[in-house]
Amino acid sequence: MAWLKFIVSITRTYWDDMGYAILFLLGLLGILIFEKEKIKRYIFLWYTGIVLVFIYNPITYAVMKYSFSTDAFDQYYMRFFSIIMVPVIIAYGFTLLIKNLKGVKKLAGTLAVIALIAIFGRCVYTQDWYTKAENRNKVPQDVVTICDIFADYEGDTIRIMAPQDIAVYLRQMDSRFSMPYARELPDEAYELTNESPNPQVVADYCLTNDVDYVVVSAAENVLDTYIDAGFELYGRTTYYAVLTPYQGDWILTEYTDLSELQGICYTMYNKNDGTLLVVDGGHVENEQMLRDAINAYGGHVDAWFLTHYHMDHIDAFNEIYNDPQGIEIENVYVTPLDAETFYPIAQEWDDVDSFDRFMEVTEGATNINYVQRDDVLEFSDDLTITFFNAMDDVVKDCAEDIPNNCSLVFKMATKNRSILFCGDCHSKYMADYLVETYGEKLSADILQCGHHGNNSMPTDSGFYEMVSPSISIFDLPDNMLTSPNFTAGALAAYLQDAGSRIVWFKSAPNVFAF
Repeated sequence: MAWLKFIVSITRTYWDDMGYAILFLLGLLGILIFEKEKIKRYIFLWYTGIVLVFIYNPITYAVMKYSFSTDAFDQYYMRFFSIIMVPVIIAYGFTLLIKNLKGVKKLAGTLAVIALIAIFGRCVYTQDWYTKAENRNKVPQDVVTICDIFADYEGDTIRIMAPQDIAVYLRQMDSRFSMPYARELPDEAYELTNESPNPQVVADYCLTNDVDYVVVSAAENVLDTYIDAGFELYGRTTYYAVLTPYQGDWILTEYTDLSELQGICYTMYNKNDGTLLVVDGGHVENEQMLRDAINAYGGHVDAWFLTHYHMDHIDAFNEIYNDPQGIEIENVYVTPLDAETFYPIAQEWDDVDSFDRFMEVTEGATNINYVQRDDVLEFSDDLTITFFNAMDDVVKDCAEDIPNNCSLVFKMATKNRSILFCGDCHSKYMADYLVETYGEKLSADILQCGHHGNNSMPTDSGFYEMVSPSISIFDLPDNMLTSPNFTAGALAAYLQDAGSRIVWFKSAPNVFAF
């Protein structure tokens, strides 16, 4: 029975270990036995009884359940206990008891009462559900700080959405605050404090409801997720951050690899016209996940970029291309590595089978495009893709791990943001060449680290200083980033010291607005 379970729950929450409840009942018993004045008996006994009956009956529960939202219900119902004079009843009841003792018994009784209160007494103000007022306004201090943030705001109305525990106080403090919802929160508002939020849901809600500011949890993982999605920090409090929503045209998503190994799988989607780009795809274990993602975006891939021919990059693509199941792939862009070059240099880890499978499933296809260095592609809403590396004589001159170093290296950029994809290009020779040839053109807000960050481009090449990313992505799982058996951890520490935030599969899917 829901009512009974709830009553048991709040009783345990309020009275804690029940020692305080025992003192309360003893206090009532003392008043019942020793208090002779009717008016005092009525005040202490009848009033308390009426309040307890009010709390512990299904009618009150049903009315309150109907009146308040699910989130606020427990909090408000618990406050009914505060109108019982619990400390007064305990003090008065035991005072009456001691008053009726004499001599040594009175002293012993006093000491016994003190001992009982010391052992069992627990003031309600120490309970977790009770929040002491942090300021003279008797509202959470974060609310006061948010109001201070908007102290110089010149408009008459501040359209804002905030978590419920502070939203109820904002208009109380400043009438300029206007919420797009009343007491009942929309589902989108729960993303504001969700440990794994979907910022796009909030961004879309802000757009359709004319919201200019959002208040989100300032927990690092939550705030970083919103910043990645293009939200900008407007101000912050101890526990919350005030952000301005960003309506990017393009949404880039990095996915994990379901093989639980390293791999590259990204989508880039335009919200305005539905253009969908895909980068690599990962191991074959990613096939269904990638199919679902593509179908969620409409089932049509305008451009699929395959950085090179290793299994952790193209096996999922091979399966989808061979059996589209309704998915349409308009163009595929690949690095021009041919079998005559690949076979003689292939090592046991070079996945010749994946290369052969690609050649098999694409044989005779007319939508395979071989990329050249310095090629530029243009898409809607000012998205450009510029290629800085593909298989050519420069890669052959490197002569070090050609199957990886022939990876497409390209920069996706809009007027707002950019990302540099490195595929598995990783040697010092290639890093030096890219820095000397392209220089500041390599600069990007986000870096997809070459070779997943393992044995990647050396830090002494100047490559990372030239890119100067604010975010660096390592396409690998937690155990590979932190293991001493891999070098990714050292590179991550180097980039972090340089001011770049590290992103990897731990928080995937990771979403970035462009």
